[in-house]
Amino acid sequence: MKKIVRASEIARFLGVVPRFDDFPIERAVPVTKLSEHSISFLKNKDEEIIKKINSIRSALVLVGDWADEEIQVPHIVLKNPRLGFAKVLQHFFAEQPPRGIEKTAVVDPGASIAEDVYIGHYSIIEAGVVIGPRSVIRDHVVIRRNTRIGSDVLVKSHTVIGEEGFGFEFDEHGEPIRIPHMGRVVIGNGVEIGAMNVIARGTLEDTVIHNGVKTDDHVFIAHNVVIEENAVIIAGAEISGSVTIGRGAWVAPQAAIINKVHIGERALVGIGAVVTKSVDENMVVAGNPAKPLRKRFEQ
Repeated sequence: MKKIVRASEIARFLGVVPRFDDFPIERAVPVTKLSEHSISFLKNKDEEIIKKINSIRSALVLVGDWADEEIQVPHIVLKNPRLGFAKVLQHFFAEQPPRGIEKTAVVDPGASIAEDVYIGHYSIIEAGVVIGPRSVIRDHVVIRRNTRIGSDVLVKSHTVIGEEGFGFEFDEHGEPIRIPHMGRVVIGNGVEIGAMNVIARGTLEDTVIHNGVKTDDHVFIAHNVVIEENAVIIAGAEISGSVTIGRGAWVAPQAAIINKVHIGERALVGIGAVVTKSVDENMVVAGNPAKPLRKRFEQ
């Protein structure tokens, strides 16, 4: 069934008084494909696009605060139209997550699972695991013993959480002796863990991923790592043991961060960077070895 919402509902949801005649919105589209009864956004002024969409009378465009009299199509002015568009999609158009436990999932009786959690096909949840309300664990996920997962968490398919990390010490014969890992993985609320991630349990303390963190696919997070609120870790990044990543930091694709390094609050680690030294807050670093380039934000 097609989702239909009134343009006036969207305006009120965004905290804006509508200044256009009301009409139904049936779908979200890229602005280059705007048509009647659709919604999109235009972050930066583009005269070609504006000319193309101005003849449409029953569509809604979220635009930046650059908007002027050239915009004739029904629109809403926002400081960040892309963010507004994301919120509208999430609230009005996104599919509701499934609930329940699939028959092929294996859940230990000693796990504590909130009633409205979803656990997908062939996933394994071991004893002592705690999963909070409204969290979604997709297919073929392995969550080892005593892992704690908060509310509204998404774990995508083929991810492994809570296995031992790669920790060894060498004896007098040069043989590597495994250091037992007795810590946990603790994941906060509103976290998203990508597909094919590996997150190792702590050795003596926990590996901790705080509220709002997002990881892309193919990310590796080693033992004792602490990732602070709202940090973003992109595809293929490797975070070595005992690294701390500050609040709101951004780690780009294929970056590698050596043991015990600290990435400062709001810092940005560039694509493919090899980080061997700690990074100051709000600093952009790139290269091999990574070197500071500039501040990420001026304010």
